[in-house]
Amino acid sequence: MVSNPALEFIKKIKQYLYEVKSELNKIIWPERDKATKTTYVVVIFIILVTAFLGLIDMLFAKVFSYFFHI
Repeated sequence: MVSNPALEFIKKIKQYLYEVKSELNKIIWPERDKATKTTYVVVIFIILVTAFLGLIDMLFAKVFSYFFHI
């Protein structure tokens, strides 16, 4: 008997979604308070790193413009 490729594809998708649901049920989600605090830490860290890299970029721009007279 020849199998229908479309039906096989649908079966594979159903199996995949079933496995995804099963894996999501295994996740231990953090408390809302902990997730909020962690988010604040990440946002502050990103702001600090961005500021630091911006300052380094301006420093290099000044140095290169001094040497190359751009």
